[in-house]
Amino acid sequence: MFKLLVNSLAKEFYKQHAGLFLFGFYILFGVVEASQLIEFHQALLLMSLSSPLGIMLVSICWLLYCAKVHLYISQKLSLEQYNFTKEIGSREKNFQLKLWLKLYSIFLLPILIYVVLLIILGLKFQLYSSVISIVLIFLTLSVLLAWLRFHSLTFSFLKQENRQVRFNLQIKRPFFSWPIFYLFNEQLVMLLMCKIISAILFKGVLWMFADVGNDIKVLLTALLAAIICHSALVLSLLRFETEQMNFVRSLPIKITKRLWNWLLLFAIILIPEWTLFTMAADYNLYAIANGFLFGLSALLFLVTILNMIKLNTETYLKFLLFFFFIALYVILGSYYIVFSILMITCSLMFYLFRFNKTDLREI
Repeated sequence: MFKLLVNSLAKEFYKQHAGLFLFGFYILFGVVEASQLIEFHQALLLMSLSSPLGIMLVSICWLLYCAKVHLYISQKLSLEQYNFTKEIGSREKNFQLKLWLKLYSIFLLPILIYVVLLIILGLKFQLYSSVISIVLIFLTLSVLLAWLRFHSLTFSFLKQENRQVRFNLQIKRPFFSWPIFYLFNEQLVMLLMCKIISAILFKGVLWMFADVGNDIKVLLTALLAAIICHSALVLSLLRFETEQMNFVRSLPIKITKRLWNWLLLFAIILIPEWTLFTMAADYNLYAIANGFLFGLSALLFLVTILNMIKLNTETYLKFLLFFFFIALYVILGSYYIVFSILMITCSLMFYLFRFNKTDLREI
């Protein structure tokens, strides 16, 4: 049973979230020079161990990842092809807890590797209390996940009875809002992580160039960092459109309507970033207009590129690096308006002449 769950759940999880893991791997190892890599990671690990604030931040990140894993498994087990897992609920409690604990250890491998590194470094620098705290936090999260899964599976019949007495209140959702509900219902943890990292990077760039003031180049550079943070979210949205909304391609929807839906979607998703940008720009209308134009055109351009490369995550990561440096050079050279118009034009040309000839279901 354990091997079956690993093959059907764990492997699919890592495959489905390969883009997110590759992006995280690139952030950890790709942005630092090879000669400084060891010192960088040692400093990062020590920062996580040396203060209660560092341990708290690490714990929050782990908690978000664990929530993501738990929601993913819950979603999968609700499908008909996973009905065989209901047999596990009839087994004794110890068997179930051990089974789910072993399965979650596979899902938590990225955290486990980080824990081992923290333990080694903590023992080396004699940070024993921090090491004990880290181990206890990891064990608590692992046991809690196993217990929640045991409780959910064993007492699932109670949930079915509760569902029968609920009132069905159906609200008509606008077509453009479907991806938004998808993010909140199925990718909430990814959305929260994206927003947290985006806000940190945005404020971090502003802090680095605090002596420059609210120069539009600094603001757009901060917005560029936030846009890159949303790259995994864009990939997830396009996969949702491909796998669950592909029927839309056969509907008589105009190209301009499709583009408008994407722009409206991104305008809503970036509301926190728009707020930060507006406040940082001191409500300068020229800067705000350029921020809106650059942010929306950049995200739409990422969607276009993903369509062109047919959701190839490896190529996508390479393009993100290239896009970041080109966009940064353009911003510093004050060509951001031309660059934004160029990105919108390229996206429009693709949707006019190539979109209907590209079928991502072939992947």
